Amino acid sequence: MKFYTSNMDNIVECVPNFSTADWKIISSITSVIKSTPGVKLLNVEPDVDYNRTVVTFVGSPETVGVAAIAAIGKASEIIDMTKHKGEHPRMGATDVCPFIPVKGVSVEECIVIANEVAKQVAEKFGVPTYLYEKAATSEDRVKMSNIRKGQYEGFAEKIKLPEWKPDYGEPVFNEKSGATVIGVRDFLVAYNINIESPDVSIAREIGGLIRESGRLVEKDGEKVRIPGSLKSVQGMGFTLEREGRKLTQVSTNVLNFREHTPPHVVFEEVKRLAEERGTIVTGSEIVGLIPIDAMLLAGKYYNPEEEDRIKLVLIALEKLGLSDLDHFDPYKKVIELMIESESLVDLSVDLFIDDLASDKPAPGGGSVAALGGSLAAALTTMVCNLTVGREKFADVEENMDRILQEASKIQLRLTELVDDDTRAFNQVMNSFRISRDDPTRPKAIEEAMIQAAKIPLEVAEYSDKVLDLAHTVAQDGNKNAITDIGVAALFAESAVRGALLNVRINLGSIKDETIKAEMNKKVNELLAGVSAKKDIVLSIVENEL
Repeated sequence: MKFYTSNMDNIVECVPNFSTADWKIISSITSVIKSTPGVKLLNVEPDVDYNRTVVTFVGSPETVGVAAIAAIGKASEIIDMTKHKGEHPRMGATDVCPFIPVKGVSVEECIVIANEVAKQVAEKFGVPTYLYEKAATSEDRVKMSNIRKGQYEGFAEKIKLPEWKPDYGEPVFNEKSGATVIGVRDFLVAYNINIESPDVSIAREIGGLIRESGRLVEKDGEKVRIPGSLKSVQGMGFTLEREGRKLTQVSTNVLNFREHTPPHVVFEEVKRLAEERGTIVTGSEIVGLIPIDAMLLAGKYYNPEEEDRIKLVLIALEKLGLSDLDHFDPYKKVIELMIESESLVDLSVDLFIDDLASDKPAPGGGSVAALGGSLAAALTTMVCNLTVGREKFADVEENMDRILQEASKIQLRLTELVDDDTRAFNQVMNSFRISRDDPTRPKAIEEAMIQAAKIPLEVAEYSDKVLDLAHTVAQDGNKNAITDIGVAALFAESAVRGALLNVRINLGSIKDETIKAEMNKKVNELLAGVSAKKDIVLSIVENEL
């Protein structure tokens, strides 16, 4: 298969949607993505109600297609659409697979990739493929919704129609895998602006004023559409309750930030309109990921003199209030920074240990605690896998499968927290490097210290949940792996206790007494029960030896 030769200075994003929320299946699919050289997995978002998972990865033009083919192939192998149920419209095991040019790559190059992937998928796996959006071969195939109409259940007949002959593959319905839509689209920034008002009518009105499609108004007894002020922007108003705050939100999709409207322009326009209506904007949020260019445009807008890339990202973060609702970590939200950042969990075991043993203050005990918790969750998942599907354990299979799903999710999050803990520590160090004359220094230090306490507390809470799961698995799971669940319990307890040491030392530097009290309460609750939980699991283990 031939793709353009490039490197990670040329970045293509791929966002396949798979028709499953089963973590065992998801892990198998993401494993083939992660094992593709030159590709980086960025995000995995399952939705149980939709029974659907959105996966995001990036690569160079010559590697991203290879990973996409491998992932679609694995999905066709292990997802059976004849058994699929879910709320979201779908037509195949891999429902849709868009390629998005992020950096140094043209739409035309991505169209070449989409065509090659669609061709290979049809030939290798017998899955009919269609091209959509910018790769579409006809006007009626531009919109995904038009191709998908009739969904999986209706495709056996639809595919026979001459006008719905696949772009690649025979017009024969693949009962197990359905059909897959592959294409190219612009990068979409899902961007929401928070308004300090419980009156949702304000947010809805502003949404209508800014979105390109505009709003309908009564004029001379007729409905007339008035275009909105921002090109390539969709907008709606919603209510939002978060941590006791009654806010409303102008929820937007920024469809073309490079040529038309970048997020900071949306922010300033919503801010202006909110102030005209007697209220204020408190901040905003990025849903999913954002290219660094969008952040740099914002940073330059607010500080035209600044040239340093990271400083511009931090200026954008502050001015747009991106941590208003949840902590915004640029190294987990900005695509290029995610690619560039060195991940501890991507290191081999020996390199991780060498890094840990060095004279650097991080990674340290917090990252080790997170890793210990992740290993405990992995062992718990393993014992579930050795139990599910065996006739001897048929009566507990449903519960074991539930635990397998939950332990898999916890394992993934604790693995992420290995890096999160080190980044939190580094952010504390960076905040103390801010000049003492800078008025933002105290706030930056306080926010960094709170985050440095929150991360290990999350590690402790998830590791404590692993102990609860391990208890059930020790009782009902495959007894041939009983010692493995014992090791899981020991690692989980150590993860809880180790993480809480980090919480406690960081709490001493936090000024906000309310936050300190809340965290201290959680610390004490976790410490009070962790030993007993571990002892119960080990007693079950001992009885089986």
